[in-house]
This record gives sequence, C-alpha cells and structure tokens, in this order.
Amino acid sequence: MMPIDPDQAESRMSMPGPKYIGAASVVIIVGGIIAAWLGGQGYLPIDPGMAIGMSILLATTIVCCSSTLMIGSFAQRVPEYGDMEIRFEEGKLRFDQEEWDYALEIFKTLAGPNLDHKRALYYGARCYEELNDWENMKIFCKAYLDMKPKDREVWEMLNRAHRRLFEYGEAHDALDRANEL
Repeated sequence: MMPIDPDQAESRMSMPGPKYIGAASVVIIVGGIIAAWLGGQGYLPIDPGMAIGMSILLATTIVCCSSTLMIGSFAQRVPEYGDMEIRFEEGKLRFDQEEWDYALEIFKTLAGPNLDHKRALYYGARCYEELNDWENMKIFCKAYLDMKPKDREVWEMLNRAHRRLFEYGEAHDALDRANEL
C-alpha cells in the first residue's frame, strides 16, 4: 500500500460541517420570517403564524437530525481507537525489534489514506528511513509536520530525506526550520 501525498489526496464525500448546517437553519428561519411578513401584508396567501412555526420546526429538525448523525458517526468509531492502540503497540514492538517491513505495514495501515495518525506517521517515517525509501519518508514527515509543525527531530528527518533525493533547497529549508526550534 503506497502512502498518499496529502497535497494530491481527493476529498471524500462526507456530511456537511456544523457551520453549514447552522447557516442553513438560519436561512430557513429568516426565510420563514420573510414569508410570514409577506403573508401578513397580503402578498402571499399563507398564515403568518404557520409560516414562522413551520420554518422553526424545519430548522430544529435539521439541526437535531444532523447532530444525532454526527454523534452516531463519532460513537461508531470509538471501538476502533482501542483496536488501533493495540495495533500501534504491535507495530512499535516490531519497530523496536528492527523488523522494519512488518512494522511499516502496521504503521501504514494505522496512518490510513488520510495520513492522520501522528505516532504512526512518525514511526512509519523512521521505518522508511531504515529501508532507504526517501520519497515515502518525505511524504510521512510532511504529513506529520502538518499536524505537529514544531517537532525539531522530524524537520531534521525531512532534511535528511531531501538531501538523499538531491533536493538541496528543500533540505536547507527543512534544516532552517529545525534550527529555529
């Protein structure tokens, strides 16, 4: 399984964020108020109280249903965290035993396609370094630094990867960032 560069990763379809849901609810309520006002002025053949009531009901339903779905999706992933921790400990054990390939497979699985498991990225980058796979080491280091940009050791690792790939400008930039910390 080849890691995916975060700069080239496609966005996955997911539920809209809370900001968008809140904005949609406000738009519905404001729309209901406008419809009620127009109904009260005689421009629309609707009962103003019914328009406001329906818009509040619709907005409340959207907010409640979306929050229930968000909580459910989070709760669904809770058991995975325990399994991931066990799997990480197994990968760390293999890493400590210098079984780089086996440990790397575990760390790549934990990092996932979004490269979002910080400790797996760190140890995966170190495995790639031991295996002299500088391009993938660079990808893992960059993904790690996106989450934790003030890690001097990983900036130094990124410097080494760039130097091995003869990317001296980037290597110098990474070393400067490391020296700033």
